[in-house]
Amino acid sequence: MTQVPPARPFLGARPATDAVPPVIGVPVLFLAIFGLAVWGRRHGAVLGSPVLLATVVVLFAASGSEWYQRLLGGGHLHNRVVLRLVHATVLIGLVLLAAGWSFLVPAAVVLIGVLHIGWSGSQTWKPATAVTAAATIAMEVAVQFGAPSVVAPAHSHLAAVINLLLAGFGLSNLGLAAARAEEATLTLQRAEERFRALVQDSSDVVAVIGADGRMTHVSDAVCHVSGWDPADLRDTAYLGLFHPDDQAELGTALTEVTGGGADTQARLELRVAHRDGTWHWHEVTLRNALDHPAVGGIVSNQRDISDRRAQQDRLAHAAAHDPLTGLPNRAEVLRVLEAALAGADGAESVALFFIDLDGFKAVNDGYGHAAGDALLVAAAQRLRAGLRAEDLLGRLGGDEFAAVLTGITDPADVRDRAGRLMADMDLPFDLPGHRVRIGASIGVAFGGTGTDADDLVAAADTRMYEVKGRVFQAATRLSR
Repeated sequence: MTQVPPARPFLGARPATDAVPPVIGVPVLFLAIFGLAVWGRRHGAVLGSPVLLATVVVLFAASGSEWYQRLLGGGHLHNRVVLRLVHATVLIGLVLLAAGWSFLVPAAVVLIGVLHIGWSGSQTWKPATAVTAAATIAMEVAVQFGAPSVVAPAHSHLAAVINLLLAGFGLSNLGLAAARAEEATLTLQRAEERFRALVQDSSDVVAVIGADGRMTHVSDAVCHVSGWDPADLRDTAYLGLFHPDDQAELGTALTEVTGGGADTQARLELRVAHRDGTWHWHEVTLRNALDHPAVGGIVSNQRDISDRRAQQDRLAHAAAHDPLTGLPNRAEVLRVLEAALAGADGAESVALFFIDLDGFKAVNDGYGHAAGDALLVAAAQRLRAGLRAEDLLGRLGGDEFAAVLTGITDPADVRDRAGRLMADMDLPFDLPGHRVRIGASIGVAFGGTGTDADDLVAAADTRMYEVKGRVFQAATRLSR
């Protein structure tokens, strides 16, 4: 099977018979050559029959059509180069021999070589030069042995040699120029293919945002990153891709990058709409290329970082929460408490419940750590149910819990809620295989702006021990 080489730059001109319909071109060309031949024969400049000359020229012109050249080449312009060169040279040689202009064969074959270099590539100049030399020698031998010539044989030989030298230099220079053009084209094609492969296989989405905020280009990577067809996104608003809560941040970044001049950059982490209706976190890098003639816009590189963000969220949650109950841990409770105290105004205060489970150690020691863990989880759930949705419940460690209550205007109501919560904790807990009763002692402390979080925890802890002491005393009196 014949293999087709890479496309080469077209350097030659297409024959007129490719551009002009044969029904018009053939008669016009025949009549033009016939008229010139008659005039030349009348003045002694043409020796052959005008009809023969016009007929052969028409055949030569027709053979120069791309369709005919493909036919000779077996369907391809790069095949059978020597055959096609010889075919064209024989036809033009017959015209020149009949006209008595054999010494012009090299010049005529140069025109043939130009076409075939354009069709078949730079290496065609070598066979074209060889065919030109062979045809020139053959024609001059024919003249030497009596073939008609409008000039003396010696003059014909000299002119043929000069023309042959000029043709050789011309074809070699043309071949060299074609080779350089082919090399440049091949280099460009490879660079484009490499760039296309990198962009298409990249996990980064590349988009160009015009001055009007619409996308003028979107890379194919958007298809497997976000599920969108690039054609669906072109000429649409760039901001429309992002979560409404993130659009203001992105708009500010675009304004800063646009006003910052060439190559100004910004990097953000934003939520981008996926075609399936979900939101994915993307790392977005913006770069100002408005002044770049090949770009003319803001270049956006987007990478899906949803997995990374999810892992970060998991790590952050694990660092701030108790693994057993899932409640915020001591560090997180203190952080929230500090923020609540700093944000409290004069009309409202912050309340802190310091909660200690009464009787937990007996259950943990008597029924085992599994039962103790189950009791902690059940106690956390009951405490959570007894608080408002906006209240924060956390585990400080062991059997100690804390609750942060904000927006407090009535301290008496808060103490009543603490009492109800203690009453709830007196109810039995149904654990796997066991039904147990414990209680809870809750110390309540209040603070506001200027209160230190650790001081408030210490105050609530003290109140808790006071409550626990009163409960113990009451229990002792009942047992007597």
